[in-house]
Amino acid sequence: MYSSLVSLLGWAWSWEELILQRTVGTTDMLAFSLEWQILGPFQIGTREATWGADPLEYFGGFRALEYNESARYRSSLATNRTVTWSTQLADVSGGCPFNAQANLTVRFPDVQWLFLQSIYGWAALQWQAWARGSIGVTGANVKTIALYTDNVLEFYVDGVHYFGGDVYAIRRAPLVLHLEPGDHRIDVRVIRDVRAMGAVGEPKAEIRLEAAESQKDPSAQKNPGGLIVEERSLLVPDMVNRSLLASSLGSITVRNEGRRWIKIQQIISTEVLNPDDGHLFPHKIG
Repeated sequence: MYSSLVSLLGWAWSWEELILQRTVGTTDMLAFSLEWQILGPFQIGTREATWGADPLEYFGGFRALEYNESARYRSSLATNRTVTWSTQLADVSGGCPFNAQANLTVRFPDVQWLFLQSIYGWAALQWQAWARGSIGVTGANVKTIALYTDNVLEFYVDGVHYFGGDVYAIRRAPLVLHLEPGDHRIDVRVIRDVRAMGAVGEPKAEIRLEAAESQKDPSAQKNPGGLIVEERSLLVPDMVNRSLLASSLGSITVRNEGRRWIKIQQIISTEVLNPDDGHLFPHKIG
């Protein structure tokens, strides 16, 4: 019954995407998968996530496993001490040429969390799991995208390992990918840290993936590079006495979305206000 419902929803989502393609008159699309394959939960200690502590590495890692409902893996959190694969639906949006999002809430309602907490305390509510989905790229050209991974520490894209995602959802340093047309597998390690997420209510974990296509034109053969300046990321020190900055340091995020290295040789501010006479003058700041 559940698998039939998932298939029906997936078909409806694909049909809606097809209608949208015809509406906007383009076949260049980005879209995350609606259904995600989940394996877990497994126990993990405080601050152990960055040091590995993944029991699936015994089998070659999650990346080496394929979906199999009959397969069993040992876990101290499960009622019968084994867990198996399951599927969960993500809240997806996109199906458009420039942006796609997937919000996935991973939960395990069959685990007796209250019973475990009554014995082991809040430490019982800290767990790890893996989720597998995909991002689809349609069209004839390679797409350059910035992949934001909110609340994610570790993940794989097409088998390539990326460690150190965006655990705290700061969204300042997305991963830049150049994706060929087709489906690209994404394996995400889901970590529920009880110190960060609390020990009240259902011990679920929420992750958010967003793929934003570069607005540069890196597909042009004459100019394959693409330097992006995130203007909204600008941070400057406080102003003192309405004329002086508390520090000479500031920060702004720049990102290379091209295929070639870009060397920043000099940073110059061309319009700096002189507080004495109100005139603008060139000023070298770095």
